[in-house]
Amino acid sequence: MAGQFKSAFAVGVSIIAMGVALPAHAQDSGAGAEPAADTGGINEIIVTSQRREENLQDVPISVSAFTADQVLARGITDVGRLEGIVPGFTFGRSGQDARPSIRGVRTENVGVNGDTTIGFFIDGVYQSRATQATAGFVDVERVEVQRGPQGTLYGRNTFGGNIAISTAQPVLGEMLGGLDVTVGEYGRFRTDAFVNLPVSDTLAVRVAGSLEKSDGWVKNVNPLGNNLFDDDSKYLRATVLWEPNDQFSAAIKLDYSTRGGAGGSAFGYKIIGSYFDVGSRQQLYNGTPVLNLNTRGGNRDGVNDALPGGTATSDLGVPVFAPGDGYTIDTDQKTILDLENKAITANLAYDFGGITLRSITGYTDFGAIRTQDSDFSGNQIAIDYQDTRAETFSQEIQLLSSDTTSRLDWVVGAYYFHDELTGVFINQQLPRIIRNVTPNLTLPQNGGGFFDEQRATTESLAFYGQATYEVVDNLRVTAGIRWTEDTKDFAFANANAVLPTAGTPPVPQGTQITLNTGPIPDSAFGAQGAATNCTYTSFPPPRPGFQCLAANTTVLTGATYDTAKFDKVTWRLAVDYDVTPDNLLYASVSTGFRSGGFNSGQGPAALQPTFDPEEVTAYEIGSKNRFFDNTVQLNLAAFYNRYSGLQEQRQVPQGGTTLSIIENSGRARAYGAEAELLWRPVTGLEIGANVAYLNAKYTEYDQVPAPFGTSILVTDATQTAPTIVNGVQIAAAGQRRVFAPGYDCGLIPGTGGTGQPAAAFGCDISGNSIPHSPDWTGAVFAGYDIDLGSLGTLTPFAIMTFSSSFFGQPFNSVLEQQPSFQKVDLRLTYAPTDFISIQAFVNNVTDERTINRFVWGGGGALQASFAPPRQWGALLSIRF
Repeated sequence: MAGQFKSAFAVGVSIIAMGVALPAHAQDSGAGAEPAADTGGINEIIVTSQRREENLQDVPISVSAFTADQVLARGITDVGRLEGIVPGFTFGRSGQDARPSIRGVRTENVGVNGDTTIGFFIDGVYQSRATQATAGFVDVERVEVQRGPQGTLYGRNTFGGNIAISTAQPVLGEMLGGLDVTVGEYGRFRTDAFVNLPVSDTLAVRVAGSLEKSDGWVKNVNPLGNNLFDDDSKYLRATVLWEPNDQFSAAIKLDYSTRGGAGGSAFGYKIIGSYFDVGSRQQLYNGTPVLNLNTRGGNRDGVNDALPGGTATSDLGVPVFAPGDGYTIDTDQKTILDLENKAITANLAYDFGGITLRSITGYTDFGAIRTQDSDFSGNQIAIDYQDTRAETFSQEIQLLSSDTTSRLDWVVGAYYFHDELTGVFINQQLPRIIRNVTPNLTLPQNGGGFFDEQRATTESLAFYGQATYEVVDNLRVTAGIRWTEDTKDFAFANANAVLPTAGTPPVPQGTQITLNTGPIPDSAFGAQGAATNCTYTSFPPPRPGFQCLAANTTVLTGATYDTAKFDKVTWRLAVDYDVTPDNLLYASVSTGFRSGGFNSGQGPAALQPTFDPEEVTAYEIGSKNRFFDNTVQLNLAAFYNRYSGLQEQRQVPQGGTTLSIIENSGRARAYGAEAELLWRPVTGLEIGANVAYLNAKYTEYDQVPAPFGTSILVTDATQTAPTIVNGVQIAAAGQRRVFAPGYDCGLIPGTGGTGQPAAAFGCDISGNSIPHSPDWTGAVFAGYDIDLGSLGTLTPFAIMTFSSSFFGQPFNSVLEQQPSFQKVDLRLTYAPTDFISIQAFVNNVTDERTINRFVWGGGGALQASFAPPRQWGALLSIRF
């Protein structure tokens, strides 16, 4: 590891040294400096990465930022459009949940039992649900992406970095307005509008809103179903700014949004395939890939299926409709999305003269209902339902230095966060109608359904401080520290308390679970610390807080776990030096953490009821540069991150569906380098590029069960005696246990023995790549304002983004790999005046079909979500 660390930094130092060695031409780099427009110079961007307004080029942190004009010109309509444009940033998505990845860290758990890994902030307020990050941008002032842990100034759940959205604020004394109308493929129609009203010299109001509708770009050929990724969104925001004097300001914002339509299926919508051991016709992970078979539970049509190189002797599934086509499906359930978000934000500041007191208050009431076709087919088998609710309050108090003549800049703060979460997941099994054969088959439902309600509460308290001192001219040292304590409570319940029962003693009938099951009474969740009434004998045994039916104490209804506290001190040390007024060198070491949490205690998840925090120590060196009379900007960074206890999501079988659980890996590391180049040689011409290299691996991750088929038993007459491992029989005489090929797998210690859980098998995947971590990513772009004289300006803009291949799951098997790709976007904007523009665009010109989310689901089927296909459209923008 030490050798890798030295190599990474040697490469980074060399790159940065080369950048600084380029000739520089000094200029006024003060906060109010304006580049001369006739030289084609590069404008400044003001960011708040260090909780104060600063020039992007003066901030010793890896951060990419985009102004409102850049957002419009480059088509950055939502977080997903940042992929490729921001070096080292990749974007995954399942349904409405954002799963971004930065430097080997990705958001994997989006359930109420966990937290996001990449922080998402709107006007300084943390958004706790991954779904909140997929909303479109409306009247934004700036978008910032900070790479690497931000554990001091931002704290919890900024383990891999931040995405910070700053909405446009009211402007005093000016009447302003704007209208954007977008039309495009798939029946897309979107309109955005804003108006800025100067009520008085000290008071202004800005109102912004949007409305969007589209038909969906995943086409469903089944008339019983509907298209996916359609849109029916509404958004409204009102902000009031009051500045009665030069010292005090208050900005109060209210916003309301809804999203409807069919959604995009929460766990993927397209079956990729599975693996089989051809000889025994059993599913064996990483065996022979089978791409044309849907093996989801209940999908059986009575037709014997052939495997590659084998004979068709049994029914293993149904054919995948349009295999490999990520934009065509055949599903018979009309899925829905019903999302509502209400929020209030208050930002208050008072400048006492040299010291500023700031208050940031946020309240959010969020709810989302989603359904999906559970069997991924045109057959009637099952449907899934999710209902997520979050009520979130946060309060932050900051005290900042504001004396620009002092050598010392500092900020201290206190932060409080409270999140009340409820998540309901239901799998309803339906009477089966198998439609892919003629005549159709009518079969009984495939066993019972599944119901899981989780209630989680998080309360977080933090105190922090950071100071930067200019030791001598141009040399600054920064030190920061933060103490965080997260307090978490968790309870879960199944449907046993409300289901009909049969027999003596009474047994709840899981076959009666429907999407309308519930509500579940509070008594079913048990009571924290209370003695259990449960008498079941399965492993693990009943614990305090677990509740069973009074009439049958072997049947679990739910449980309330003991409160868990996670506290951590995170810190940052940095040094930066102005080589010239236009060339900055910096180096830093920082830490971050994400607190642990709980797994539902149902089924296999009961074996791992809690998971631990994950931690990171990050080392970075970098340089920010302007050259050649402010016409070239080159920002460079090299990093080495050490991770421990990465929280990994795994799907475990549960009836006819799967249950997501979180487990900790051992250790991992990521190192790499990033570069951003912008060149504006003459007025109107902009050429840019960015590139990122990343090497992210698990260094210690063993005893990991494969998503399915870690091992199977096959007949082998040569095995005349049982196979015994560590005193545990893993195969009887006449049988042989076969493990997933290509991995080092075996019996997990502590299982299979007397008083232990049943024998379990796992693999050592140390050395595997961390998912969604391509070795190379980047972009090349160019735009030119063609002066048409009195006719206005014509601006062509093109960007090509690229990525090397990456894996979507920790086991790195061939089915989970997204090959390397390139995508091209083209835009042509005509502006007859400074206030009107018409833009025609084509995104993904070559129609590259890429997968941005893989997940192993029930029946050992790999499920996927695809990135959008080629889309064209036109945008009319009016400003006044």
